[in-house]
Amino acid sequence: MSTTWERVIEERRHDILRRWQEKGLGLFAEKMSPATPMGEAMADAMAMILDGFATGDELAREGISRMARMLAVHSFRPSRSLSVFTTLRDILLADAPDRDAAEVCRKRIEEMTFEAFDSFMEHREKIYQLKVEESRDKMYMQLRRCAS
Repeated sequence: MSTTWERVIEERRHDILRRWQEKGLGLFAEKMSPATPMGEAMADAMAMILDGFATGDELAREGISRMARMLAVHSFRPSRSLSVFTTLRDILLADAPDRDAAEVCRKRIEEMTFEAFDSFMEHREKIYQLKVEESRDKMYMQLRRCAS
């Protein structure tokens, strides 16, 4: 797997990243440019994922976590957020050299999507936990002011 996909990705890296980033930024209702901080952060995470795609190494995991964290802070449904991985699948399958490579790609994207879902939900849980703590702290401060 690794040598076939490493070669495909190496040959078409720039085009794959450009197309994937365009689709990823298309998730946002407001027009977002690749030059924005969000666009640049997304491009960095996508590059990490793509560079570690074939081997599934720590670089890919870090990219998946970064991507999930960025998407978790927005009010998208998880399915919409994680559609960015099916977009990568579609882009890569267009360049699949044969059926075996295509099947390996599908399997790898599926693994990455599950990993991204877990990370996405962990980040969402943390966000909601912070909101609860903030509300509790506000309530405490209001009660303290009333008691004074």
